[in-house]
Amino acid sequence: MMWIPETIDEFEGAVASGLLEERHDFDAKRELPGNNKELAKDIAAMSTDGGTLVYGVGEDENGAPRVLTPIQLKGVAEKIDQIAQHSISGTLRPRFTHLRLDAEEEGRGYLVVTVPASPEAPHQVTVGGDLRFYGRSDTGNRILSEAEVARLYERRQSRAVDREQLLAECIAHSPFGQPTPNEQGFLQAFANPALRDDGLWERAVQKRGGEEEVRNWLREGVRSYDWGGADLTSALNWRPRGADKWTLDVQAGRESEELPVRRQVRADLSMDGRCYLFFGGAAKLRSNQGGEPVFWLFERGIAVTLAQFLALVGRLYEAGGLYGPVDVGMAVTGIRGAVSSFHHNSFLDTPTPYGDAAALRSKRCDATELIEGPEPLSQWLLERLFRASYGADLNPLEQN
Repeated sequence: MMWIPETIDEFEGAVASGLLEERHDFDAKRELPGNNKELAKDIAAMSTDGGTLVYGVGEDENGAPRVLTPIQLKGVAEKIDQIAQHSISGTLRPRFTHLRLDAEEEGRGYLVVTVPASPEAPHQVTVGGDLRFYGRSDTGNRILSEAEVARLYERRQSRAVDREQLLAECIAHSPFGQPTPNEQGFLQAFANPALRDDGLWERAVQKRGGEEEVRNWLREGVRSYDWGGADLTSALNWRPRGADKWTLDVQAGRESEELPVRRQVRADLSMDGRCYLFFGGAAKLRSNQGGEPVFWLFERGIAVTLAQFLALVGRLYEAGGLYGPVDVGMAVTGIRGAVSSFHHNSFLDTPTPYGDAAALRSKRCDATELIEGPEPLSQWLLERLFRASYGADLNPLEQN
């Protein structure tokens, strides 16, 4: 597990008590290296299996990281990020945690750099004519052998992800089969870490102090997006689904058939970080004010439920210390002929029925995008659908 201290007291206490030891996934530095090449080596080496770099801790007479040596934090994270982007091949996104001393210390403190395990490893150091690949041992960086580089390339190829296939699997995962044309539409979504993490749930339980505490904390993650109806804020209970999965749904403890499909909302969280959402109320056949049946697309329900799901996933990843690339995607299916429900309150022309059976979108992002807040990612996934259905840009999360 990559250790990420949450407070400066926790960090200084760990140093003072001798809990920190240099390992293949942890290294402490008194300050940044004097040249970009050495800094690039440190980052590239950690990316092979993931790990943490700490700046502001020196070694004692025995070579152990026991001496607090706060550094000036201004501009340090920015410099490291620039090195990661421009002096190493491929794409690396370190995460930075600033542990600042009080105001009288004028911006001094400690910097924790989390380097996620990269599915694109090995990463070549390109600065200074180095052009070599690095990994870690328990005593520091080391040059990878030709055989190790070859194995990592094989690992990279085996973990290549086809997001179209992930979307197809997501749609096939529907607990209610396929939607009925012109009567209902489904929202489904997934979030899969690029590198599956079998220890995620156990770390979350350890951090939060128990499984029930984890579930309560995850549920709190959706409550800032409170919307009346069959959304994830209505899902008050959890139940296990198999040996390695928890489900949060609106009828937990009862059979799914007791609720109409349009009111069904379900989120599955696997203990290795793979997550799935089903929402049965994306589109519904209802009467308009004149009593005529209309197949409505409910953009607000789609947007809020997807944002809640991404918030839930972000909380899980944060609790378990999962950082790095994540594949996310959404599918809104069964919506051919649906018209925008937002045209009730707009001055736009009569809405044009949606012309395709589904709307699909996916991307690879960083887990931090989910942890820091789901709104931008949710909006990106849905913006094309809403522009097509509404006839203009629309963000239902901003609507009253």
